[in-house]
Amino acid sequence: MKLDRAEAAFGPQLAVVTVDSLEGLTIEDFSIKYARAWGLGDPDRNDGLMVLVAPNERRVRIEVGRGIEDSFTDLFCAEVIESAFLPSFRSGEFDAGLTAGIDLLVERMQQYPTIPANDNLPNTNEFREAA
Repeated sequence: MKLDRAEAAFGPQLAVVTVDSLEGLTIEDFSIKYARAWGLGDPDRNDGLMVLVAPNERRVRIEVGRGIEDSFTDLFCAEVIESAFLPSFRSGEFDAGLTAGIDLLVERMQQYPTIPANDNLPNTNEFREAA
C-alpha cells in the first residue's frame, strides 16, 4: 500500500522484486529484462523504478527509468544500497533493509515528483500522515 500511495502522490512507479535466481544473467541485464517485461512506469514519462534483490546470489540493484535518471542518479542509488539495504541484509534483517531503502526512495520521489503539481494528491501531507 505504501508504494501505491507514493505512486499516486508523486508519480514514479516503484516495484520491489525478490528473485531466487538471476538465471545466469548479470543483475543489470536481469533487472532491465524484468522492468521492460512489466512495462514499469508511465510510458510517456519513463519513470519506472525497481528494486531487485537476489538474496541467494547476494545482489541488489535499483533500476531507474530514463525519465527520472536526473533525480535518481547512480550515485544516489548506490548510497541507498550501501547505507540502507546492505547493512541490514548483512545482519540478517532483510525486512528492515527493504523498509529502510524503500523509505529513502519514497522520500526522493516526494522531492522530485513526476506528476505535475502532484495532480493525483492535492495535499502531500496526507501521504506522510498515512504512512
